[in-house]
Amino acid sequence: MTTVIDRIKGFGVTFREMLQRPVTIQYPEERRVLPPRFRGLPVLVVDPDTGREKCVACGLCAQICPNGVLTMTSEPDREKGRRPVTFTLNAPRCLFCGLCEQACPERAIVMSHRFELSSDFRRDLIYDKEQLMELGRYIYDDTRVEADTKNVGTRI
Repeated sequence: MTTVIDRIKGFGVTFREMLQRPVTIQYPEERRVLPPRFRGLPVLVVDPDTGREKCVACGLCAQICPNGVLTMTSEPDREKGRRPVTFTLNAPRCLFCGLCEQACPERAIVMSHRFELSSDFRRDLIYDKEQLMELGRYIYDDTRVEADTKNVGTRI
């Protein structure tokens, strides 16, 4: 007798759920709003005033990366002291942990909201300095939103 009652309860739950509106998002056409603290692909920020990279080639991001996905070489620069010559990100190996963003003293590398990284070839997922700068061209310090537990949505 209890199995029959349990089955009727189960069918009741199924029937109620059938009458609810579906919550499915039609992904390519509709997109979810990502939270401000979402960590996608790390990108290089370009200074909006000069149009140059903000990176001073200190190498902290490459040193702190647990998987060693960031590699860079640098050369002396008259304005900033040093500047990166090459900057490579191996995206398939990236953990998206955000340690590189936290270690950067100039906020030159930030975690973007880019997460669609599918490709047929691994070599397409290895980004060089120019590609990372193009992806980060429209991310500035004054438009970054800090979302901590106390002040959600305040500008920094």
